[in-house]
Amino acid sequence: MIKKETLKWLSEQQEFLDNKIIEKHNLTLDHEIFRKKLIAFWVELGEYANEEKSFKYWKQGAPGAKEVQLEEYIDGLHFIISLGNQINYNFETFNFNDLGYNNNIDCYFELIKDLTALVNQPNDQTFSKILNSFLQIAKVQNYFEEDLIKTYKSKHEKNQQRQVENY
Repeated sequence: MIKKETLKWLSEQQEFLDNKIIEKHNLTLDHEIFRKKLIAFWVELGEYANEEKSFKYWKQGAPGAKEVQLEEYIDGLHFIISLGNQINYNFETFNFNDLGYNNNIDCYFELIKDLTALVNQPNDQTFSKILNSFLQIAKVQNYFEEDLIKTYKSKHEKNQQRQVENY
């Protein structure tokens, strides 16, 4: 599972990118931006689920390539970390709690519940739950920390370049 030091590092990297975006677009980190990040996370989770395909009972065929799944997963992680940064969550205090799920469907329903809680009460406790539920997917899918870091670095670099190119 992902170490606290790695979560802290991800938090710092995300803060750097978010600060560039805030400055470039002259934004104020307020409740409205927080809500937009929540929707962005939800969209990214949907894109991940679409590649992972466990819910597509009507369709035969393999899930998307692991690299594509990881990239979509990391897109969601970007927004989760950004949400945590916005509420000043201390990632060094996070402790992963294995929920015992062995499939993504259970993880998705847990995330729906946790997302609703975070919308209504954006605090350390509700944030910790949504982060835990999201990281449960990585555990279920056997995404190793090295895979997550490598994919995060690649996507983070791409996101920074997008800001330069007025994405």
